[in-house]
Amino acid sequence: MSADLPHFSRLTWSDIDPAGRPGLDPAGVAGLVRSLPPAAEVPPAGTDWRLTGVWLDRMTMALVERLGAWAVGWRHTVVLEDHQGRGVIPIWLIADPPITTPAETLDRIARGLVAWHELTVELATDARGRFAAMAPPITDSTGEPVAWRAVKAPGISRLDFGTFERKIPLPWDLSWADVDPRRRDFDPATVPAMTAALVAASAPPAEEADWRLQDLWLESMSIGLTERYGAWVAGWRWSTGEGDLDGGPIGNWCCFRDSAGTPEAAAAAIAAALVEWHDWLADIADRFDRLLPLAAGDLDGWERAVAHLVTAVGDSTGYDSGWYGCCRTVLGWFLEAAGVASADHGSLLDHAIGGRFESWIEPERQVVESVAERLAGEVAAAGSDT
Repeated sequence: MSADLPHFSRLTWSDIDPAGRPGLDPAGVAGLVRSLPPAAEVPPAGTDWRLTGVWLDRMTMALVERLGAWAVGWRHTVVLEDHQGRGVIPIWLIADPPITTPAETLDRIARGLVAWHELTVELATDARGRFAAMAPPITDSTGEPVAWRAVKAPGISRLDFGTFERKIPLPWDLSWADVDPRRRDFDPATVPAMTAALVAASAPPAEEADWRLQDLWLESMSIGLTERYGAWVAGWRWSTGEGDLDGGPIGNWCCFRDSAGTPEAAAAAIAAALVEWHDWLADIADRFDRLLPLAAGDLDGWERAVAHLVTAVGDSTGYDSGWYGCCRTVLGWFLEAAGVASADHGSLLDHAIGGRFESWIEPERQVVESVAERLAGEVAAAGSDT
């Protein structure tokens, strides 16, 4: 959401009280929506979700400027659900309208705004009796309606923004067959010119541009690299710590804000990150070669291999934010390289790791040994069942 938009969770009752807009005519909302400047620029159906999100924020900002902060809630409604043992409570459901034809899309926005207005009218009095019993005890003298306190108190939201489809896989979605450097020819000397050409053809957005435009540009860079080198390149953005993809082994790329800069700097950083990713994969492949083959019943061998790989991944990621995701990925690749049935990987890793690793913390040796022992035992058990 645009940084300029009011944040829905910070709205007070005075912001949304329908008594403050007695002149709102629901019958005229469709015309009002069509009169807003962004209404002339409805994206075509099938437009990338990041671009439609930017446009929807522009429409929302136009509604807020015309009607007030309360209008930011037009994508929100309330459903009553039994939530995780807490009983039936109000849940905010936040949904974007599908983008189809301009007329249909604008009508959906208008209906959403009218429905949000009608919900605030209901909240003013709880006329349908849906919320009063769920309200927390009064602890202040704000004068907020009981129904508003009821829907505000849980503060739980469920997002329904459709499918955030990406045109290339994320690195942890790749198989070992996808990334194994021994299965391809790769000349690092070709990379600087390749990345320079990509950036020259599509200059990076401004540093202050919406994050979705930056993300779309980064994806376009990955697509260009993939077309030249293959799907394995997706890991060039898997930076250490809280970078673009969180928890990876890459130090030459952090994120758009810190690594893009000028077009020349962006091209150089992408090139360095791609070569670093290839070199890291080559190192992983060398380790696999030294550790394999392993029989399923070789518990000692499996324990040594798993402990070695956990430590190697921890060292390359600095045990920084989300490092255990990279660890899980590498162990999954190792299972694949060892010939363990892919259908078993998820359950084996869940049982072995099971929340034992944490961000920013190098695990104690006994924890690593416990994970290694568990995974070795699970592999042996799975092997005996086949």
